[in-house]
Amino acid sequence: MTSKTRSFRPSPALVIACIALFAALTGSAIAAGAGKNTVRSPQIVDGTIRTVDLRDNAVAAGKIAPDAVDTTEIAENGVESSDVAPESLTAADLSTASVASSEVADQSLTANDLGPDSVGSSELQAGSVRAAELGTIVQVSNSSDIAAGASTGVTANCPAGTTVISGGAQPSVFGVEMTSTLRSGNGWLYQAINKTASSATITAFAYCLSGGSSN
Repeated sequence: MTSKTRSFRPSPALVIACIALFAALTGSAIAAGAGKNTVRSPQIVDGTIRTVDLRDNAVAAGKIAPDAVDTTEIAENGVESSDVAPESLTAADLSTASVASSEVADQSLTANDLGPDSVGSSELQAGSVRAAELGTIVQVSNSSDIAAGASTGVTANCPAGTTVISGGAQPSVFGVEMTSTLRSGNGWLYQAINKTASSATITAFAYCLSGGSSN
């Protein structure tokens, strides 16, 4: 009985196919078996990392490029007061007319927060201003002689730092008739005619509010 030994030599195409099959079967296992901290930026395809690949709170401030976050990256109502550093906002950070009454804490505004002449009569409730809110009222007077049959006038002027709010007048004798009494500048003017046979005196009074404007 005669036996024959037959040799087998794989073709190049078969060798390449086997290598490809081996790579396909072991590639995922190699990736799954990658050690901790062994995958770096060169191994990651650009633009392939998605939101689902990131853990919660995985991106800290140090990972965000300066000026990279604008309003389009922030959800509506996503920034609360706890997210803003104390004393970090200035007028430049607020848009025109962006702060309304609802954003201002009750009883939080003081005189230092109001600009000069910013509160007018339209901002005051009827009957809300009382004597306790007003400055001191100062009375001043001025007198002048008036000859018999003559006409003259006299003005009582309010001192600096006060504003005339009212006034009055008085002659020294009956027979001196008032012709006019009215505000004049920052004072009160009294005009009269003396219909008596002798000289007399007329006096004007002005009531002045301290702390007011004389304009």
